[in-house]
Amino acid sequence: MKFVVSTLWLTLLLSPPFLLPQTLVSRPYVIRAETTVFDTYTGMVHTCILVQPDGHYRRERTFQGMSGGTPYVDIYVDALPEDSFKRLQAILDNENFQKINTPPSRGGVIPNMDTFIVSVPREHSLQHMYFMTVNERRPYEKDLKPLMSWLKEVEKRKVPALKEKTSDNCAAPMVQFRTGLPPLEQEEKPQQQP
Repeated sequence: MKFVVSTLWLTLLLSPPFLLPQTLVSRPYVIRAETTVFDTYTGMVHTCILVQPDGHYRRERTFQGMSGGTPYVDIYVDALPEDSFKRLQAILDNENFQKINTPPSRGGVIPNMDTFIVSVPREHSLQHMYFMTVNERRPYEKDLKPLMSWLKEVEKRKVPALKEKTSDNCAAPMVQFRTGLPPLEQEEKPQQQP
């Protein structure tokens, strides 16, 4: 029995870490989402949001005109109303929404750029969605629509912009996972009599 257990541990220790199950250590944020829309006549509008587990959020809106120059940035920091936060949680907990995972774009020139990028820390991995155009989102439209509607509601909230104009692009804290080894069955030892 000890030989089998030792062999199992040795195999697990020499296995690549990605083969071992991971568990989220803590949830530093609930969601990070960003959109970028490019218009050939006016310029580019980039928005992002980072929602924390306590309902506080940071939202940024950046406009870059076609003539170049310094981008115009508005930064908003606030707490979501309880009903809005619960609605967000329900959207993220939807089984079909949780199944969406798309690879990052390979770059290059993207005609009709209308990006939508989402990151959600899950129990065993980080859920990522990368959509560079509206057409890429079409197969997932039904499951993405509630989140996109929620984002528009948050954008409409009357929150004063911060005087600070230093953008961090809604930087998300690093998500840490613990790699877990399966528990070994302990041999039952006979209890000693006093």
